[in-house]
Amino acid sequence: MEVRLAIGAHAVLEDVSSRSVRDVCEELGISRDTYYRYRSRFREGGLEGLIPRSRRPLRSPGATDPETMAVIIAKHDELVADGWDGGAQSVHDWLSMDGVPVPSARTCHKILAAHGRTEPTPAKRPKCTYQRFEAMTPNGVWQLDGHHVSLRSGTAVVLRLQDDHSRMLMASRAANSETGVDAWKCLVTAMDRHGKPAIIQCDNGTAFTARLTRGGGFADFEAKAHRIGIAMINSSPGHPQTNGKKEREWQTLDRWLAARPTARNLSELQRLLEAYDLIFNTRRPHQGIGGIPPAHRYGATEKAVPDPAALKQRQFLHTVTLGPAGYFDLPGVRIHFGARWGGAEISYLIDFDHAVLFHGDQILAKVHLDTNRLTAPPGRRAYHRVAQPRP
Repeated sequence: MEVRLAIGAHAVLEDVSSRSVRDVCEELGISRDTYYRYRSRFREGGLEGLIPRSRRPLRSPGATDPETMAVIIAKHDELVADGWDGGAQSVHDWLSMDGVPVPSARTCHKILAAHGRTEPTPAKRPKCTYQRFEAMTPNGVWQLDGHHVSLRSGTAVVLRLQDDHSRMLMASRAANSETGVDAWKCLVTAMDRHGKPAIIQCDNGTAFTARLTRGGGFADFEAKAHRIGIAMINSSPGHPQTNGKKEREWQTLDRWLAARPTARNLSELQRLLEAYDLIFNTRRPHQGIGGIPPAHRYGATEKAVPDPAALKQRQFLHTVTLGPAGYFDLPGVRIHFGARWGGAEISYLIDFDHAVLFHGDQILAKVHLDTNRLTAPPGRRAYHRVAQPRP
């Protein structure tokens, strides 16, 4: 700007100045073309003529038309008001899925930013540095987790199963707390709708597993899962990234619930969850799977099925038929049911120093196997009586 003012001053004084244009250009370090251009602008517009001018072209044939810009902004506002993500990629995917001609996600971002619809975010870790895992087929892995939400008076827990391959929500259950009973009911609902998964992946919550508890062994939920041939994978303690898809989905649910009146009780919460699951599965484009709804991807591939032969050795299921006296022997312990159980078939799982006993799908007992007596002769075995009436 100082150079331009100097050119303007020389243009005013050149009639009385003895300095040539060449001398002025050498002093200011500019070309003669630049000198004459700014001198002409000064003579036409005075000091205002020296102010930097916009370089925007007079015509932009490739610019987004105002109608399309209005549609993009309106869709953003609609999604945010309804509790869904309103970022540029989400707006682009929603409009594309509805058949609306829309520019690229990058152009959508520029439009939203120009109209104050975006917030600056800190730099994130590059996606290329993440080592992603995804099940190869639907029903290959279901992620299970629980999440606390607010009611008008108190709190509740949402238990949910999500397919790792398609991101589809298989079932959701509103409960008072995170228990194995409610987790199993949620699994039964999901299996009634979609069949059995090959693997369930979850954290180390005591409702799901007992592998980190002091006594060890099987929790009721994992014992029942193994009873029907479903393997389980537990994340490392303090490493929620193993269940990252499920953990991320909770943010979407929280945002959606916050846009609606808080549920008064579990029944209202369950109705909200069913509505959310339906929209999430069939309408909402998911960025993690190419901008299509999870139900589309879930139905596009053949489903995986459980493979009991692939279970670990500790998970093998054994079956024994009780004799007339109603007992049988496990390593280091005699299990006595009584004569009324004579002829019944009892199944059991052995997990190191624990055994879980089944009759059909009913868990009868959990038995601790004393490691000091595992090789004891029959006469010196421990004695465990099962006081359960025979169904």
